[in-house]
Amino acid sequence: MKERIVVIGAGVIGLTTALELSRRGYLVSIVAKELPGDEARFYTSPYAGAFFYHLDSLASKGWLAQLQDIASYYEFLRVAQEPGSGVAERVAEVYVPRISMMETGYDGPWFKDVVRNYEVIDPREYPAGAAGDDIVFAFRYTGFTINPVQYLHYLLYRCAQSGINYVRRTVGSLEEAKTLFLDGDDFVEADLVVNCAGIHGFDLNTKDKENRLPVKGQTLLVENVARKLIIVEAMDAAHATESLYVVPRAGYGTLLTGTYLYHDDSVDVDAGLTQRIKERALRYAPELVDSDFMKNPGQLVEVRQFVGIRPGREGGVNVSRDGWRIHNYGSAHSGYQNSYGLANRVARLVQERALKSRL
Repeated sequence: MKERIVVIGAGVIGLTTALELSRRGYLVSIVAKELPGDEARFYTSPYAGAFFYHLDSLASKGWLAQLQDIASYYEFLRVAQEPGSGVAERVAEVYVPRISMMETGYDGPWFKDVVRNYEVIDPREYPAGAAGDDIVFAFRYTGFTINPVQYLHYLLYRCAQSGINYVRRTVGSLEEAKTLFLDGDDFVEADLVVNCAGIHGFDLNTKDKENRLPVKGQTLLVENVARKLIIVEAMDAAHATESLYVVPRAGYGTLLTGTYLYHDDSVDVDAGLTQRIKERALRYAPELVDSDFMKNPGQLVEVRQFVGIRPGREGGVNVSRDGWRIHNYGSAHSGYQNSYGLANRVARLVQERALKSRL
């Protein structure tokens, strides 16, 4: 008999994990407090930047983390070819100011031999607005951006197509979740539970609570359209936790963001930060207010601002197994980028458990 698995959480990590387990032949049910279409401060998947790149990319990442990213990179490029997925290929440009350099002799990110169409940008091509930022290195590559709301609905649809049931419910423990495998109209006991509950994952694994690391982010969605994905690492010594991400969405508008406030779970919008984000975006992507490009308006037209708390973890993401309990949470700002790689790791843990049980 196929093993029954309950996945807790319907963010990008939970949905991707459920889909991967189903692909491998397991019976899967999703139990989640929030589902795609909901709005909540700790349900941050709908408001993520959602593209291929993050803070660790200037450093040499461990081989396991690199494999996770590589798996997701190529899967998202494949998904970008599917109509309605919310994923789109984009030219990505990264600008590295001197204050962000992590090593001398830096000659590019760890993934330069992995991504498509990688090249160093000639300084003569730098945007005019970058003149005061002391940019010492820049590169471009073929990346992708994701409209997270559309993509989450796409994932949920794919889950339903695969026969995955889901139920809206708040669970207080992994033991409770184990009783909530949905079989038709009835709940039966599962063989395994996968904890993909984001920041709430720590509440379900209290042994790990001391590693809880909330990471506050603030985003601004505008109607204006940017030409490409632009990333500028920490630009301002006075605001060391702020970078710039200009993220053109598949289908609608552009997300402007770039904040990582660790150990901060407040939900207040910082008006000063909003203004800095706008000013930086216009320096690197002046086409946002150029009427000759995509008929953009002459000023930034705000759609909404959002403050969310990313599910970070001291020591990095927790992918581990304790008997019938499997954990997959703590990816912070890298959830989309890591999602397929992490789902593959969970699937291997399930497979390893099955093999050990036969010995």
